Amino acid sequence: MKALILIASSIVSPAMATPVETAPTFVRVQLDNSEKELQLRYPQTVRLDRVQQDALANIYQLSTKSDNTAQALYWQALYWSGSFLWKADHQAKQAIALQQQTVDRQIRALADHWRYRRPAASETLNRLAQSLASPMPGERIFLPLDSDRVRIVPDNNPALNGPFVLRFATRPNTVKVTGALKLPAGNTADISLLWQERQDAAGYLKQIQALSVANRDNVWVIQPDGKAEQHSIAYWNRQHKDIAPGAILYLAFTDLPASAKSLNSQIIHLLSQRPF
Repeated sequence: MKALILIASSIVSPAMATPVETAPTFVRVQLDNSEKELQLRYPQTVRLDRVQQDALANIYQLSTKSDNTAQALYWQALYWSGSFLWKADHQAKQAIALQQQTVDRQIRALADHWRYRRPAASETLNRLAQSLASPMPGERIFLPLDSDRVRIVPDNNPALNGPFVLRFATRPNTVKVTGALKLPAGNTADISLLWQERQDAAGYLKQIQALSVANRDNVWVIQPDGKAEQHSIAYWNRQHKDIAPGAILYLAFTDLPASAKSLNSQIIHLLSQRPF
């Protein structure tokens, strides 16, 4: 369904230092998976903190709640770890699309390779390929988006020029598991599990059925901020590591042919680029 575009301001003067570039900056602002969008336009380069200030001042336009309730969202419920900033110019879109196409070809080739020997794994791979091929806004910029850290730490407050997408998130109460696992009937490529405080990766994986080609010793955890961590899950190497709400647990595939040796790392990279 086509998103409702809301114009926050036609021209907003950029903050801080005199911009080097003179091209306009255009930021699409989103809140979770809402179909509404807020458009922020600047005549030239603008700092991230100014974009955040303008977006948060108008966040009520993205909410179905009252103005006061929506403003309170900024102080109480925004989940900075799960918020995203994408560079969305033509080059960035082309780069991420190329990565998706490469991974898609490799996943589908592996699914075809395992079609008869490992039909469950083949089915999982085809669903994973379909999920990872869905369009992306551009390439994610991996920065702490907490408004205080952006304002205080210069390296967290870059100058933005050109098109971007900024997505604010509210805290979810689930984590997702994807990769080498048996999936329920339907089109989903992952399983959502209720987030539990102090629950480790091994505890979550007890709730799913791993495929025979799954890595049984370690699992990759993509935290909401995009950081990918390897967590030990076997009885002999298990160590507790915290997992944040909105994390994605990726169970890697093993016994890969030589042509697909880098497939797991490429999938992890794509998972870190997309919102929860």
